[in-house]
Amino acid sequence: MTPCVDRPWFETAFGEHYPEIYAHRDALEARRCLDLLPRLASLGAGPVLDLGCGQGRHLPLLADGGLAPVGVDLSEPLLRRARREGPEQPLLRADMRAIPLRSRSCSAVLSLFTAFGYFGAFDDHLPVVTEIARVLQPGGHWYLDFLNSRRVADDLAALPAPRERILDDVVVREERRLAHGPLRAVKTVSILPRPGREEAAATVGIGPAGLRYREEVTLFSLDEFDDLAARAGLARVAAAGDYDGSPLDSATGDRWMLVYRRPTCGKDIS
Repeated sequence: MTPCVDRPWFETAFGEHYPEIYAHRDALEARRCLDLLPRLASLGAGPVLDLGCGQGRHLPLLADGGLAPVGVDLSEPLLRRARREGPEQPLLRADMRAIPLRSRSCSAVLSLFTAFGYFGAFDDHLPVVTEIARVLQPGGHWYLDFLNSRRVADDLAALPAPRERILDDVVVREERRLAHGPLRAVKTVSILPRPGREEAAATVGIGPAGLRYREEVTLFSLDEFDDLAARAGLARVAAAGDYDGSPLDSATGDRWMLVYRRPTCGKDIS
């Protein structure tokens, strides 16, 4: 099995296989998420930046809502798929720590389906939030859709058993653990083609030897998110605990849906 390579995990995890192993994260879920956002705060008139857009599942829904979405992602395989499925959508390949858009150019920035927390130490995420604040128009909002860190940490501390999923063309085995310094959720993923489905598996980048890599997300607390945002000049103005808009519950909620606002006055963020 092809092992994890010596480069940042997010350069390996988001390959051609990614939409296949997360196929249950579908357009219906994306619709539920996007329907919630304007109930929390105004998306403005656009453009709206989907930061970490992946294969672009939110982009056509945003466009259908009359907004002007722009997708940014580092993964060339996922952007290729997004281009195939929505060739009219503006897509840019970039690291989220250096967003290739003008200052004050976006009425909203979306970080959906845990498209945040990839860089380890808390301070190492400040460049991301500073860039988000820079591209936001005064009065614009950053929408952060994140896992419930507290509940995830509690679940991982209980030492969950490995999980195996048999999909159409591949078998996916996932082993989760809790890491410290800072607190992180670490998932080791092993993918093998199913017998007789090797050719189909190869079309999504899974060869006969399979693929093995890890995913790693820093588990911020709510106070740490608020502090990080404040250091970039943003303040939390709304929150929910799931895509249905339930009240935020730091212990038991399904998700942390957080909205931060850039002030309408003040100097530009460089």
